[in-house]
Formats: sequence, C-alpha cells, structure tokens
Amino acid sequence: MRFVTWLWDQLDIPGSTGSFAKICWDDVNNGCAHPTFSAPQWLHHFENKHPDSKDKLRAMLIRAFQEYMLSLEGK
Repeated sequence: MRFVTWLWDQLDIPGSTGSFAKICWDDVNNGCAHPTFSAPQWLHHFENKHPDSKDKLRAMLIRAFQEYMLSLEGK
C-alpha cells in the first residue's frame, strides 16, 4: 500500500494522524496539492507552498510516516 492511500484511510480516525490526513485532504481539495503525492513530495510541497507552517507540517508528516511504516510491519 502506498503512503498516500494509507493516509486517506486515516481521514476518519481521531487523533493526530487523522488531523494530518484532513490537512492534506483539504490541500488537495483546494487545488494546492496532488492526491497521489508520496511522502517526499508532501515534504517538498510543504516547504514550497506553506513556508510559515512547514516545520509543524513536517513534524506531522514524519509522525504519520512512522505510523505508516509500522502498519506495514504486520503485513
């Protein structure tokens, strides 16, 4: 499973990862981001399009990516 597919599956789950997924989904829906971005592409996007909040978004992305990787371990 690709990271972004996993991320969209988190949209309705309460917590920080669900909140991050919602931020990304909103970015896609407002035309700012692409729905198939990989984790590195999200990082690049945050740095270029959201410089004022890039540090917070980077931290959220790292946390979400760690959860994603852990979810793959059991498969």
